[in-house]
Amino acid sequence: MRCHRCAGEQCSKAGRDRFGRQLLRCRGGGRRLTERSLSAFRCFHFPDDVIALAVRYYWQFRLPYAEVVTLLAERGIVVDRSTVFDWVPRFAPLVAEVARADRREIGHIGSTDETYVRVAGVWRYVYRAIDEHGQVIDGFLSAHRDTAAATTFLRTARERTASRPRLVTTDKAACYPPALRLLLPDVPHRTGKILQQRIERDHGHLNGRTYRPTQV
Repeated sequence: MRCHRCAGEQCSKAGRDRFGRQLLRCRGGGRRLTERSLSAFRCFHFPDDVIALAVRYYWQFRLPYAEVVTLLAERGIVVDRSTVFDWVPRFAPLVAEVARADRREIGHIGSTDETYVRVAGVWRYVYRAIDEHGQVIDGFLSAHRDTAAATTFLRTARERTASRPRLVTTDKAACYPPALRLLLPDVPHRTGKILQQRIERDHGHLNGRTYRPTQV
C-alpha cells in the first residue's frame, strides 16, 4: 500500500481504528493510514456508502437537503442538512465522472442547445447536448453565448465521448453553424423548434436541480 503523503510503500500493521479497520504505519513518514486513506472519502466521518447514497438521493430524485436527511434518518443515519450540503458539491463531480464510463453507447442524433442558469449568484450559459434516446452527451459552462463557446463545447464533447453524430439539430442561434462547419463539416445540420423539443424538455430537469441548492 502506498502512503498518500510520502508515496512510500513500506507499511506495517499498527492495530485497528475505532471502526475496526486495519491500521498501517508508513515506515518512511511514520504516519498511520488505512485503505480509506487513498480514497476520495478520506477525512470524512461518515462511511463511504452513506455519503454516496446521500449524493445519489439528492441528484437522482432532485430532493432538497431536508428530505435527503429524512430518508437517511429512516434508515437510522442521523446527519445534519449542512453536512449533506458539503457532500454534494464535493462528490457529485466524482460520481458523474465514474458514471460516464458505464453509460450506454451514444446515439446517432445530437440535439444541441444552451440554457441560462445561476451559478454562485452569477448567470451563466450551459451548453448541452443529448442523443435521440435522451441521454446527456456532454455539458459546458460559459459566460458567453458565441461561436467560440459553441466551438469549445462541441470539441470537448467529441473528445470525451469519442463519438461522431450522423445528424445534429440546433435552434436558429447564429453561433452553431460556424462551429459545426469547423468541427463537423460533413454532418447534416437541421434547425427548428419541433426538432428541439426533447432537449428543451430536458433543460427543465436541469433548471429544477439548479433551483434546489438554495434550500438548505
